[in-house]
Amino acid sequence: MLEKNTQKRQASVESALNGDYEFDLKAVFDEGWKLTQADKSSIVQGMLVVIVIAMSIMLMAAYVSEAKGISWEEPGFRFGLDIIMAVLIAPLTAALMMMGIKSSVGRKNYLADLFGFINRTLVITVTVVMTTAIVQIGLLFLVLPGLYLMIATGFAIPLVLEKNMLPAKAIFTSIKVVNHQWLNFVKLYAVFFALLLLVALTFGIAMIWVAPFYYNVKGILYRDIFGVQNAETISQSEGEVMTSADTQSSELKTPDQSGKDDHFNA
Repeated sequence: MLEKNTQKRQASVESALNGDYEFDLKAVFDEGWKLTQADKSSIVQGMLVVIVIAMSIMLMAAYVSEAKGISWEEPGFRFGLDIIMAVLIAPLTAALMMMGIKSSVGRKNYLADLFGFINRTLVITVTVVMTTAIVQIGLLFLVLPGLYLMIATGFAIPLVLEKNMLPAKAIFTSIKVVNHQWLNFVKLYAVFFALLLLVALTFGIAMIWVAPFYYNVKGILYRDIFGVQNAETISQSEGEVMTSADTQSSELKTPDQSGKDDHFNA
């Protein structure tokens, strides 16, 4: 156990870029499932909120389209709808990713965390737009490059939020790091694609388990590959008590003689 914790403490962007990280698919799935069994309600509630908001936007768009006689195929209408969806939905889906990271370091999630990154909507939206553009370029050439870029850019958002990277640097870092273990990441997403089919076959019921499991697994991978040095950026709920896992994260950020982090001394 001590050896495992030591490996996690050494995780950093630098080591990840060098490919110096382990990716045990079975171990990640096992831990992800345990986290899902322990606490899945907040992520499920968050997913439901996102779905309701997205559906509300689409209903409003349908009303405007019918009232104004605007075709859904009109480029300006589609562009405006895409921008609205990106601005309103992207910060919420980003928060779901951060909730998975929060679970991975031993913190409890709250529904309020879903709205914890509204103040960073601009940088999140820019990252999403840039990522989408890169994926679309890949899809224009061949389907497989586009699908791989969709996988490879998967850590861009948490790198922006937790490591405070600029969007372009976060995207480049995510792609380069995933390239070191590309086959394992393809296997990972193949499993989640199969689980998505299960969700469809159960008319969405399986989403109760699949969604938290997905975000928890992504959180575990982020923790083990990049480390979680800025623990305060993944906890947006007021009055939350710091756990022992948070103390370890604070030691990571300032490994001085005292082992303390001023962020948690308030």
